[in-house]
Amino acid sequence: MSKTLTLSLNKKLIIEAVKADTYITGAIDKSSDGVKNAALAYNEQAGDDTYHERKLTRTLAGAVGSLEANLAEFVDSSTENGITDTLGSAGEDGSFTIVILVSDRYNNGLAYPIAQLSQEYIVNKMLYYWWQSIRPALAKDYLAFSTESLSNIRLCLAKTAPLVSDANYESVTGDVSDSGSGGSTSTVETLSYDSTNNRFQATYSDLMETYTQNGNLRVTCTDPSVKLDVKIGTTKVFTIGYTPYQLSQNNMFELMQHVTQEGKVDFVPTTTPGEGSVLVITTKATA
Repeated sequence: MSKTLTLSLNKKLIIEAVKADTYITGAIDKSSDGVKNAALAYNEQAGDDTYHERKLTRTLAGAVGSLEANLAEFVDSSTENGITDTLGSAGEDGSFTIVILVSDRYNNGLAYPIAQLSQEYIVNKMLYYWWQSIRPALAKDYLAFSTESLSNIRLCLAKTAPLVSDANYESVTGDVSDSGSGGSTSTVETLSYDSTNNRFQATYSDLMETYTQNGNLRVTCTDPSVKLDVKIGTTKVFTIGYTPYQLSQNNMFELMQHVTQEGKVDFVPTTTPGEGSVLVITTKATA
């Protein structure tokens, strides 16, 4: 199973960030010698000139493509999510999305940081492309910044620890079917499924009587895909999990704490059993 993570980014904000960064650098250079560095500063600063805009558009596409390539293992292969579609779907406000699939164990609280880091990665990658031909030494710094952003994105995609199962270790049992009169298995009860109340219901006294005589009760659902909770009314006493399940002395003691002798014990499936399913309670005869 997986979750869909939609990263909502904005190309207008990305280009604005690139222009602002280059403007600051150009302004610093110009301030050191306005006459000598005027032309240098002009060309350092990404502006509204056609050739500047064309380079920004090209490098934006390259940066987004680079991000998607680095997230390729998470991209939904059942849909088209290429770079052309990604940027082509940008709205008038500049928003566009990148959709990836992550594990069910992904931490939902990290969705916003991933979006911010993705936006930051694209900006730094574009600045790397911008300074490559003008100031290569500065370009290396932005390459390092984009690498750090990508590293942090991948850290955010780490899986959380698996959930602790609600299954009881007592559900792991061994059983031997003996032959002969001393070890035969007999059916004590067959409980029909009550679809209205979602339960198989037994009487505590019947369960306890057979248990005290033989010391073992085995619960089996004819639908093996069903997990069961044992409840008294609305109170869950313990979980059987998947059957067959051997009721232990501790299980019977727990039931005794919650129910009277003639009270009802509900075996409640966590998913709807298949049609015609029944719960069979068997015991092994003593020698």
